[in-house]
Amino acid sequence: GSRDGRAPASQPFLRPGVGPMPHRSRGATGREEDGGAAGMTFVDGALKLLGKIIPQHVPGDVVLTPICSRLNNWCSLVCVILTIGAHLCCNYHETRPAVTTEDPTMPLFLRFTATMAFCGLLYELCLAICIKTMGLQLLYEEDPVFRRRLRLNRKMLYVFTFLTTIYTCMACDWQYVHKGWIAEYHGGHQIVYSFRYIEWVCCAPIVLSISGQLPHTADGSPRNALVPSSMLTGIYCIISWQGIVVTDFYWAWVLIFWAFVSYFLASYEQLHFAWWVKDQGTAGPVRAALLVYLVIMIGIYGVVYLLPIPGWVTATFENKFYCLGDVSFKVGTSVMLLATNDLANNEEMRRRAEATADDLRRLINTASVPIFGVDTAGDIDQWNMKTEDLTGLSGAEAMGLPLVKMLGDSSQAEAEAFIRSALAGEEIGTLETSLYPKGLQELDDASANKLRTKKAMLMLSAVPRKNKRGDIKGVSLVGCDLTEVAAYREAEQRKMRFMAVVSHELRSPLYGIIGLLDQLCDTEKQEGPLRTFKLVKTCANRLLDLVMNIMEMATMACTHDGSPAPTKSLSHDRVDLSRILEEVALLVKCSSDKGGRPLVKTGVQLVNEVNSLPIIEADTHKCTQVFFNLVTNACKFTTEGRITLTGVADPEKQWVEVSVTDTGKGIHRGSLERIFQPFEQEDNSAIRGHQGIGLGLSIANELVRAHGGSIKVESEIDVGTSFSVRLPIVMLEPANDKAQAKASREPNTEASPQSASVDAEDKPSARGADRRPVILSVDNDEENQQVVKIILSEYEVHTAMDGTEALEFLEKCETLPDTMLLDVAIPGTSGYEVCKDVRGRLNIGLAEMPILMMSASPTNSSIIEAYDNGANSLISKPLRKRLLNAQVRAALRLKADYVAGARQKQADTVEEGALRRRRFSVRGPAIGR
Repeated sequence: GSRDGRAPASQPFLRPGVGPMPHRSRGATGREEDGGAAGMTFVDGALKLLGKIIPQHVPGDVVLTPICSRLNNWCSLVCVILTIGAHLCCNYHETRPAVTTEDPTMPLFLRFTATMAFCGLLYELCLAICIKTMGLQLLYEEDPVFRRRLRLNRKMLYVFTFLTTIYTCMACDWQYVHKGWIAEYHGGHQIVYSFRYIEWVCCAPIVLSISGQLPHTADGSPRNALVPSSMLTGIYCIISWQGIVVTDFYWAWVLIFWAFVSYFLASYEQLHFAWWVKDQGTAGPVRAALLVYLVIMIGIYGVVYLLPIPGWVTATFENKFYCLGDVSFKVGTSVMLLATNDLANNEEMRRRAEATADDLRRLINTASVPIFGVDTAGDIDQWNMKTEDLTGLSGAEAMGLPLVKMLGDSSQAEAEAFIRSALAGEEIGTLETSLYPKGLQELDDASANKLRTKKAMLMLSAVPRKNKRGDIKGVSLVGCDLTEVAAYREAEQRKMRFMAVVSHELRSPLYGIIGLLDQLCDTEKQEGPLRTFKLVKTCANRLLDLVMNIMEMATMACTHDGSPAPTKSLSHDRVDLSRILEEVALLVKCSSDKGGRPLVKTGVQLVNEVNSLPIIEADTHKCTQVFFNLVTNACKFTTEGRITLTGVADPEKQWVEVSVTDTGKGIHRGSLERIFQPFEQEDNSAIRGHQGIGLGLSIANELVRAHGGSIKVESEIDVGTSFSVRLPIVMLEPANDKAQAKASREPNTEASPQSASVDAEDKPSARGADRRPVILSVDNDEENQQVVKIILSEYEVHTAMDGTEALEFLEKCETLPDTMLLDVAIPGTSGYEVCKDVRGRLNIGLAEMPILMMSASPTNSSIIEAYDNGANSLISKPLRKRLLNAQVRAALRLKADYVAGARQKQADTVEEGALRRRRFSVRGPAIGR
């Protein structure tokens, strides 16, 4: 047989009792073939019938010794034939009640055996109950390793139940016994307890088959290597009983002889399996010893079985030996089987744990994400292949290096706290950091040259590693590689910043164009050129509106991405939405599209059904922009029917909701989310029937979200669309915007000059009455400078293109300008810094030279910053002629008041000095009196 549990290549796996078909030559006659086939059919049928009588595990059985297994099957068939023949041809010796009178101690041995068998039954029953009550039944049935232990328990329950029942009946004399005829024939004396032989026939094959159990097949079928010999053991117990009770000399000795032949054949297969199984794991030697013990015990039983025939031992000695042997045989087998199965299970669990650990190590090492770990000292003790690829540092080189030094400088302290929290077993979140070992001093030059020069951005999560005692021995960190995500995010931020910068650069010349067109429209008297100028101005205003929308969208996108790009703060005004909606409806009705056609098409009614809504806290301008975008969007896609504005307030005064409903063509369900994305429209084709670049709804959505509200859309094709805007009654204030929010609630005094306190020590700047007031204009845009010169043509305007040039002019000039126009967004030194230097380093007061700052995006924060740095006012672009002239005149009046007051103070000082001199001269000097 094969040592690995499989049949040789020439002998396939065989079921018990099924051998290979004998080879027949082509020269055999048909009669011989028919006879051989009939014989084999009879043998197979008989073996199948025998297999049904004695239960066995046929699927997946292993045949180690094919020839011996076939001999065992044939021997079993001969035993059956002999049993039937002896029963038909011979008589059985007489029976009588149990021999309690022959030996008074015999009942004690029977009761002892029954008691011990009952103890074994209770032991197996307790195991079964524990498995059931602890909820392990399903686990034992699903797992092939534990299923074998479950089958062992069930079989031993059957064995001990049968053993307890048989010996209880024998102890209570509920039986008849035979006298041994062959022993009387040879002058001996033998008492045959037939119940004991019944117990042997039923229990011996089960105990032996348990010893031959093997691990289940892949499909869960049981496997056994001792089915033929186990079946033969039970059958030869029948003929051994017949051999000592039949009343025929020849039949008796034939039956006894064949029983011993069967024992030797069965023992050969069993000992061969014991020799094979001793090398199968930790439990192998124990299982082999158990099987050898069983074979030896059966052999001793056979010797004791023969001794009473010639009268060498008494009948009571034989039966007492059987009592002790049976209980030790079954109980000892149960204990040893339990030990061997537990050892086998433990070994299998250990093997599985090692295999799982190996699989986990391979998984960690080959994972597509970086996984590394540190010990309690913070030194690296785990480094997978993905981490090697990201850093260029091999696992051998990384082991023992400090992990914190490989992280970004800005996140080292945070990483140390992150790892300490993980080592303490605390609940932690994630850490976004960079992995960059380039600066490690612990590396030699050869290792440092292999490192990647680009930082790897990672999102780390940590889990503590524990030893067998449950103590934390380190931390494993799993990273999500954000390098590409960070690059994409940086590209998005760059794109948005580029859009913001480009739109800002486009806005500056547009302001100049609009300002120049205003001047041309004011001075042009002819109707034709005036109409052309107004048309150009309209186009410029539309282009400016587009640029402002792009700039607004880019600014909000940069804010969401965490970019430091400036954002427009929301002012906290008391807003009456009903008035805003009324103004928006009126404005839209009077507006036209880019083609000069009315926004509200013929056949469409714009109806405002909002009567009154609670006053809310919001940004008035932004709310107007939101609803104007929604209403104009509805007008764009509604060709007939009506557009309705409705509003509802929360009964608990928590929110208000305004809906814009139209009867247009509707929006497809798949586009409902996409229309709120920047530059996205439902129809993005080049031949779409409407204009726009897809920013209106995106800006409206972002502004509503900035207020702490929400916007939703419902639409049905060919029925219409409804946009609902829900705004809170009180805006949600971020902590860092509270100061700005407080300032935004104050009245906006953008165009009002600040009252100036005149420093008594300031000296007036003398300027002749015949000279015009001097204005210093600081702006890096030549077009805007030209607009300032045109608007302020009655004044003398000096220009400076940046802050440095302006400061140099102020330091070198003999007479200070009367007013300074200063743009906020100038290159180099910003307008705020220039203003601060003028007031601080140059010590020029608010009234000595008023500063009017200019901004294309005047926000609450920019106004506050302008005033904090010493500006007198802040003007919004594009510059309007009347407003700018009014601001300059107010500044000049402030300067004139300052000069007059300073001169009066100087005159008073001179007069007081003269008076003192006169008094001194009248009194005379006091010296020498």
